[in-house]
Amino acid sequence: MTGETEEDRAFAAVRDRVESGEYLDSMPGVPGEDLEGGGAFGYAPDGRLVRTHHRWEPGFRESRAAGRIPPLPPLEPATAEAVITCEAAIGMRLPRLLRRCYLELGDGGFGPGYGLVPVAGLAFGLRRPGWPVGFPPEARDLLEICDWGCGIASFVDPHDPAGRMWAVDPNPPPEGELAAALFRQNMDLASWLLRWAEGRLQQPWLVRDPDTGEWREATTAEYEDLD
Repeated sequence: MTGETEEDRAFAAVRDRVESGEYLDSMPGVPGEDLEGGGAFGYAPDGRLVRTHHRWEPGFRESRAAGRIPPLPPLEPATAEAVITCEAAIGMRLPRLLRRCYLELGDGGFGPGYGLVPVAGLAFGLRRPGWPVGFPPEARDLLEICDWGCGIASFVDPHDPAGRMWAVDPNPPPEGELAAALFRQNMDLASWLLRWAEGRLQQPWLVRDPDTGEWREATTAEYEDLD
Protein backbone atom coordinates (compact mmCIF):
# COMPACT_ATOMS: atom_id res chain seq x y z
CA MET A 1 0.00 0.00 0.00
CA THR A 2 1.35 3.40 -1.02
CA GLY A 3 2.54 5.42 1.95
CA GLU A 4 2.56 2.46 4.34
CA THR A 5 5.31 2.81 6.92
CA GLU A 6 7.19 0.18 8.91
CA GLU A 7 5.13 1.23 11.94
CA ASP A 8 1.95 0.50 9.95
CA ARG A 9 3.28 -2.91 8.93
CA ALA A 10 4.36 -3.73 12.47
CA PHE A 11 0.99 -2.71 13.91
CA ALA A 12 -0.89 -4.78 11.34
CA ALA A 13 1.30 -7.83 11.98
CA VAL A 14 0.87 -7.61 15.75
CA ARG A 15 -2.87 -6.98 15.34
CA ASP A 16 -3.11 -10.19 13.30
CA ARG A 17 -1.41 -12.10 16.12
CA VAL A 18 -3.75 -10.62 18.70
CA GLU A 19 -6.88 -11.28 16.63
CA SER A 20 -5.83 -14.87 15.94
CA GLY A 21 -5.29 -15.57 19.64
CA GLU A 22 -1.56 -16.19 19.10
CA TYR A 23 -0.20 -13.12 20.82
CA LEU A 24 2.40 -14.89 23.01
CA ASP A 25 5.23 -17.21 22.03
CA SER A 26 4.11 -19.85 24.55
CA MET A 27 0.54 -21.16 24.57
CA PRO A 28 -1.15 -23.80 26.72
CA GLY A 29 -2.66 -26.84 25.07
CA VAL A 30 -5.88 -28.62 25.93
CA PRO A 31 -5.81 -29.80 29.57
CA GLY A 32 -5.11 -33.50 29.86
CA GLU A 33 -3.98 -33.94 26.23
CA ASP A 34 -0.52 -34.40 24.62
CA LEU A 35 1.11 -35.31 27.93
CA GLU A 36 3.53 -37.97 26.68
CA GLY A 37 7.23 -37.17 26.34
CA GLY A 38 9.29 -34.28 27.60
CA GLY A 39 8.62 -30.58 27.38
CA ALA A 40 7.18 -27.82 29.51
CA PHE A 41 3.96 -28.21 31.46
CA GLY A 42 1.63 -26.17 33.65
CA TYR A 43 -1.70 -26.68 35.33
CA ALA A 44 -5.25 -25.77 34.32
CA PRO A 45 -7.53 -24.08 36.89
CA ASP A 46 -9.08 -27.48 37.59
CA GLY A 47 -5.67 -28.99 38.39
CA ARG A 48 -5.18 -30.98 35.19
CA LEU A 49 -1.76 -30.99 33.56
CA VAL A 50 -1.35 -28.81 30.47
CA ARG A 51 1.42 -28.96 27.89
CA THR A 52 3.01 -25.63 26.96
CA HIS A 53 3.50 -25.21 23.21
CA HIS A 54 5.91 -22.77 21.59
CA ARG A 55 5.25 -21.06 18.28
CA TRP A 56 8.64 -22.02 16.82
CA GLU A 57 8.33 -25.75 17.55
CA PRO A 58 7.75 -28.26 14.72
CA GLY A 59 4.14 -29.31 14.63
CA PHE A 60 2.80 -26.15 16.27
CA ARG A 61 0.78 -25.10 13.23
CA GLU A 62 -0.68 -28.58 12.79
CA SER A 63 -1.64 -28.73 16.47
CA ARG A 64 -3.31 -25.33 16.23
CA ALA A 65 -5.27 -26.40 13.15
CA ALA A 66 -6.36 -29.59 14.91
CA GLY A 67 -7.64 -27.67 17.94
CA ARG A 68 -5.05 -29.05 20.37
CA ILE A 69 -3.81 -25.51 21.11
CA PRO A 70 -6.80 -23.25 21.79
CA PRO A 71 -6.50 -19.53 21.03
CA LEU A 72 -5.53 -17.29 23.91
CA PRO A 73 -8.38 -15.25 25.43
CA PRO A 74 -9.23 -11.85 23.90
CA LEU A 75 -7.30 -8.85 25.19
CA GLU A 76 -8.75 -5.61 26.50
CA PRO A 77 -7.07 -2.40 25.26
CA ALA A 78 -5.87 0.14 27.77
CA THR A 79 -8.14 3.09 28.38
CA ALA A 80 -7.17 6.56 27.22
CA GLU A 81 -7.20 7.61 30.87
CA ALA A 82 -4.67 4.91 31.78
CA VAL A 83 -2.33 5.99 28.98
CA ILE A 84 -2.63 9.66 29.91
CA THR A 85 -1.96 8.82 33.58
CA CYS A 86 1.13 6.84 32.58
CA GLU A 87 2.44 9.68 30.42
CA ALA A 88 1.88 12.16 33.22
CA ALA A 89 3.80 9.91 35.61
CA ILE A 90 6.83 9.56 33.33
CA GLY A 91 6.63 13.15 32.14
CA MET A 92 6.57 12.45 28.41
CA ARG A 93 4.43 10.99 25.67
CA LEU A 94 4.86 7.32 24.82
CA PRO A 95 6.40 6.44 21.45
CA ARG A 96 3.73 6.51 18.73
CA LEU A 97 3.56 2.79 18.01
CA LEU A 98 3.64 1.74 21.66
CA ARG A 99 0.81 4.14 22.45
CA ARG A 100 -1.26 2.82 19.55
CA CYS A 101 -0.72 -0.80 20.57
CA TYR A 102 -1.89 -0.12 24.11
CA LEU A 103 -4.95 1.84 23.00
CA GLU A 104 -6.04 -0.43 20.15
CA LEU A 105 -4.70 -3.95 20.81
CA GLY A 106 -4.33 -4.66 24.51
CA ASP A 107 -3.14 -3.38 27.85
CA GLY A 108 0.04 -5.44 27.65
CA GLY A 109 0.17 -9.21 27.75
CA PHE A 110 1.13 -9.65 24.09
CA GLY A 111 4.49 -9.82 22.36
CA PRO A 112 7.83 -11.51 23.05
CA GLY A 113 9.00 -12.95 26.34
CA TYR A 114 6.24 -12.67 28.91
CA GLY A 115 4.54 -10.00 26.80
CA LEU A 116 4.49 -6.24 27.08
CA VAL A 117 3.91 -4.94 30.60
CA PRO A 118 0.56 -3.23 31.30
CA VAL A 119 0.62 0.50 30.71
CA ALA A 120 0.28 1.15 34.45
CA GLY A 121 3.49 -0.85 34.99
CA LEU A 122 5.67 1.21 32.66
CA ALA A 123 8.50 2.77 34.61
CA PHE A 124 12.08 3.95 34.22
CA GLY A 125 13.56 0.49 34.66
CA LEU A 126 17.17 1.56 35.14
CA ARG A 127 16.42 3.96 37.99
CA ARG A 128 15.44 1.18 40.38
CA PRO A 129 17.74 0.36 43.33
CA GLY A 130 20.32 -2.32 42.76
CA TRP A 131 21.25 -1.58 39.17
CA PRO A 132 24.97 -0.93 38.78
CA VAL A 133 26.46 2.47 38.18
CA GLY A 134 28.22 3.02 34.89
CA PHE A 135 25.24 3.03 32.52
CA PRO A 136 25.22 5.96 30.05
CA PRO A 137 23.17 8.98 31.23
CA GLU A 138 20.43 8.43 28.63
CA ALA A 139 19.73 5.00 30.11
CA ARG A 140 18.01 6.54 33.12
CA ASP A 141 14.92 7.32 31.05
CA LEU A 142 14.57 3.94 29.33
CA LEU A 143 11.18 2.30 29.87
CA GLU A 144 11.20 -1.41 30.62
CA ILE A 145 8.50 -2.90 28.38
CA CYS A 146 9.25 -6.64 28.26
CA ASP A 147 10.60 -9.24 30.70
CA TRP A 148 12.23 -12.31 29.16
CA GLY A 149 13.08 -14.02 32.44
CA CYS A 150 16.47 -14.62 34.11
CA GLY A 151 17.00 -10.87 34.51
CA ILE A 152 16.87 -10.26 30.75
CA ALA A 153 14.67 -7.34 29.72
CA SER A 154 13.88 -5.10 26.76
CA PHE A 155 13.64 -1.32 27.00
CA VAL A 156 12.40 1.46 24.75
CA ASP A 157 13.74 5.01 24.61
CA PRO A 158 10.71 7.32 25.07
CA HIS A 159 12.74 10.33 23.92
CA ASP A 160 12.93 8.80 20.44
CA PRO A 161 9.59 9.12 18.56
CA ALA A 162 10.31 5.79 16.82
CA GLY A 163 11.30 4.13 20.11
CA ARG A 164 14.93 3.00 19.90
CA MET A 165 15.32 -0.41 21.58
CA TRP A 166 17.79 -1.35 24.31
CA ALA A 167 18.28 -4.55 26.28
CA VAL A 168 19.81 -5.88 29.48
CA ASP A 169 21.37 -9.33 29.86
CA PRO A 170 23.06 -9.45 33.29
CA ASN A 171 23.98 -13.12 33.13
CA PRO A 172 27.33 -13.34 31.27
CA PRO A 173 29.40 -10.43 32.65
CA PRO A 174 31.12 -10.80 36.03
CA GLU A 175 30.10 -8.56 38.91
CA GLY A 176 32.76 -5.99 38.18
CA GLU A 177 31.55 -5.53 34.58
CA LEU A 178 27.79 -5.40 35.09
CA ALA A 179 27.52 -2.00 33.42
CA ALA A 180 28.23 -3.85 30.14
CA ALA A 181 24.96 -5.76 30.57
CA LEU A 182 23.05 -2.85 28.99
CA PHE A 183 23.36 -2.46 25.24
CA ARG A 184 21.67 -0.63 22.37
CA GLN A 185 19.98 -2.80 19.79
CA ASN A 186 20.11 -2.03 16.09
CA MET A 187 16.33 -1.66 15.78
CA ASP A 188 13.46 0.56 16.78
CA LEU A 189 10.13 -0.53 18.28
CA ALA A 190 8.50 -1.11 14.89
CA SER A 191 11.30 -3.40 13.74
CA TRP A 192 11.30 -5.19 17.12
CA LEU A 193 7.56 -5.91 16.99
CA LEU A 194 7.60 -6.83 13.30
CA ARG A 195 10.43 -9.30 13.84
CA TRP A 196 8.52 -10.82 16.75
CA ALA A 197 5.28 -11.14 14.77
CA GLU A 198 7.16 -12.82 11.92
CA GLY A 199 9.04 -15.19 14.24
CA ARG A 200 12.43 -13.57 13.61
CA LEU A 201 13.08 -11.85 16.96
CA GLN A 202 15.74 -13.36 19.21
CA GLN A 203 15.93 -13.00 22.97
CA PRO A 204 18.58 -10.41 23.91
CA TRP A 205 21.94 -12.11 24.42
CA LEU A 206 25.19 -10.52 25.57
CA VAL A 207 28.46 -12.16 24.49
CA ARG A 208 32.15 -11.36 24.84
CA ASP A 209 33.72 -10.72 21.45
CA PRO A 210 36.38 -13.41 20.88
CA ASP A 211 38.66 -10.95 19.07
CA THR A 212 38.36 -7.74 21.09
CA GLY A 213 37.29 -9.09 24.47
CA GLU A 214 34.53 -6.45 24.59
CA TRP A 215 30.97 -7.25 25.60
CA ARG A 216 28.40 -6.86 22.81
CA GLU A 217 25.09 -8.14 21.48
CA ALA A 218 25.25 -11.54 19.80
CA THR A 219 25.35 -11.59 16.00
CA THR A 220 22.87 -13.39 13.78
CA ALA A 221 25.50 -16.05 13.05
CA GLU A 222 26.03 -16.66 16.77
CA TYR A 223 22.30 -17.13 17.27
CA GLU A 224 22.20 -19.52 14.32
CA ASP A 225 25.03 -21.58 15.84
CA LEU A 226 22.73 -22.35 18.78
CA ASP A 227 20.14 -24.03 16.51
